[in-house]
Amino acid sequence: MAGLDRRPQAPTTRCLTSFGNLFPAPISAAILGGVLLASSVLPPLAYSAVDNSAAASRVDANKLAREVMDNELAAQGRDQSLWRFHEIREKNGEKRLYEVCQTKNGEINRLVAVNGKPLTLALREAEDRRIHKLLTNPSEMQREVKKQREDAQQAKDLMKLFPEAFKFQYAGTQGNFVKLTFTPNPSFHPPNHAAMVFHHMQGNLLVDEKQKRLAEINGELTTEVKFGGGVLGHLDKGGTFVVKQQDVGSGHWEMTLMDVRMNGKALFFKNIDVAEKDIYTNFQPVTDGITFEKAAELLADNSAKATDASPSRN
Repeated sequence: MAGLDRRPQAPTTRCLTSFGNLFPAPISAAILGGVLLASSVLPPLAYSAVDNSAAASRVDANKLAREVMDNELAAQGRDQSLWRFHEIREKNGEKRLYEVCQTKNGEINRLVAVNGKPLTLALREAEDRRIHKLLTNPSEMQREVKKQREDAQQAKDLMKLFPEAFKFQYAGTQGNFVKLTFTPNPSFHPPNHAAMVFHHMQGNLLVDEKQKRLAEINGELTTEVKFGGGVLGHLDKGGTFVVKQQDVGSGHWEMTLMDVRMNGKALFFKNIDVAEKDIYTNFQPVTDGITFEKAAELLADNSAKATDASPSRN
């Protein structure tokens, strides 16, 4: 959303809510399930594919996966820190840079560059009008916050199901992380449409065994996902996703990369063609007392400085 989100979401839920606005249910729910988690750009790591028998016997893959998922959910309640960061959205061959600032009641963002160039005066004024409308229209803000919270709750519900929906195996180490593979658990019975996608997914997890945190999840749809026998829509075989997270400071884990490639059809005629990559960088803490208005002023000031400093300003 190019405006207000709910109170700063944990990375595992923040990436999911961005898809809620793109597709009608249950298709959006399926994609929420497919892109279940979040994370960050990690430096290249050496991968050891050798399954050391001693290490494999030491690691209970299913137990470790459950502990990590439980801790991810618990961390959302523990970590109340607020941050500023940059978000780069790559979609349809265009790169948009947003500056984002979190507050206790939500996060607000502002477009600051397109394809590496600062905004023109016209685009800056359009952003001014959009943010002013958001801040002066409480009912619109409340509707958006409500939807974001509902999406976040759905994401949490899916996370709770994740350890039951898959079987996990130890697959060596990658740098300081333990690598686990996951495949569908044939005895898992999806309680809703959103969880149906789990029967069609397989992939890998990278986990921090000591902190019990998820560093990366990547996967693909191994078979076509049909909803309502295909009448309500479908997701094509071969869809992929990669999401990463890391400690950005003071023990705060945030998403730094989300790359989703999904195709299909929704509600008879609407094609689903998702090829979106989001990168999150430049995390800086902000004070607990910052308000929407102060955050908007901060983003506006930074945007003005960036535009004034650009030689291509027009």
